This record gives sequence, C-alpha cells and structure tokens, in this order.
Amino acid sequence: MLNLGILLQAGAAAVADSTALKAANGEHISAPVLEIMIKGGFVMALLAFALLFAIYIIIERGIYLKNRAKIDENLINVIKDNLKENRPDAALAYCDRTPTAQAQVIATGLRFLGSNMREIESAMETKAQVELSAMESNLSYLSLIARVAPMLGFVGTIWGVINIFYSISQTNDLSIAAISDGLYTKMVASFAGLLLGIIAFLGYQLYIRRVDRFSERLQEQTLNLMEILVKTNL
Repeated sequence: MLNLGILLQAGAAAVADSTALKAANGEHISAPVLEIMIKGGFVMALLAFALLFAIYIIIERGIYLKNRAKIDENLINVIKDNLKENRPDAALAYCDRTPTAQAQVIATGLRFLGSNMREIESAMETKAQVELSAMESNLSYLSLIARVAPMLGFVGTIWGVINIFYSISQTNDLSIAAISDGLYTKMVASFAGLLLGIIAFLGYQLYIRRVDRFSERLQEQTLNLMEILVKTNL
C-alpha cells in the first residue's frame, strides 16, 4: 500500500512536470486514437461491431420511418369527397396506391364498410398496431446496445487493469511507464462503450418519440374517418 501511494505521488509529479514542460515549449501531443483503439483488445472489436450495427439500424429505421410514418392532410379530404359521391371503391384504390401507414389504416376501415362502427374501429385499431409494431421492430436493438455497451466497455477496462497488475506481480516493475502504457489503452474501452451507449440511446429515444407522435396523429385521422362514415351513413 505504501509503495502504491509513493508510486501515485511520483506519477502525479511526473505528469505535472511533463505538462509544465510542454506548455513552456508550446508543444501539444495528441493521443493516437486509432492505435489506442487497436490496443484496446477483444472488447474493442465487439464495440466496433456493435457501433456498425447501431449505425445500420439508425439509417435503416430513418429511411423506413421517412417513407412510412407520413401524415397526408389531404388524404382525408380525398376520402371524404369520394364517399360523398358514393365511390368507396375509388377511395379504397387511392389508399392502396399510397404506401404509408396512414393510408393502409384508412384502407382497412374502408374494406369493412357495411359493418357496424365498432367493427370498423376495431379493424382500424388492429391495423394501426401492426403498423406501429413494424416501425418499432428493430428499435429494441438500439435499446439493447445503449444498455450493454457501457457495461461492456467497463468490463474491458477492468480486464485490462487485471492484466496490468498481474504483469506487475510477475515482473515487480512498478514504473509509471509500465502502468500508464497499459492503463490508458484499456480506459479507451470504457470511453468507447459510453460513447456508443449515448449514440444508441439518442437514436432509440428520437425514433420512439417520432413513432409516438405519429401514433397520436394517426388516432386523429382514424377519428376523422369515423366521423365521415357516420355523416355519410355508410
């Protein structure tokens, strides 16, 4: 314990002297990021794979939601005009040509014309749940990465520290170089894990909120269609 305390004091003094010397000389040394990441070990490989997977999910879900989670304010007006003219087939055909969740939910309601209102509403609610589930299908992976990545990075750091102290026990080398050279390369695992967790968490939360907002607007559109059906007595 005494030797460790002396070692830490010596390390702090060395760092302070080194910093002062660099400042006096106007020097700036940047950490070799790629080299450190490569030295991070097997955990860094897992985190790199998780990062690529998270980026894929973020891009894939972004494209899917952009195309599917649209609310066309004019769609209800088109449906209303066709139903007033007693052309439900034309209204249904228009919805089938529109590849959005909104159009497909309304199309489901139109296919149940002739049934009672409760059956129409139930069919539309079921279709809406199917569409919302499809939108959230891959987001669970982002949530999983956001939770696991920081812990995985911490495991990599702890494993690196264990190896450092095991090496010290075998070589009796308590020099600053022996400790810091291994420690800073292992600390990058925690940094990478936290950074990946933040990226995945932000992606998950942004998309979940987007789906929730779409769900709220889709309910409004469903109510509008039900009102039209009541007024047109279809």
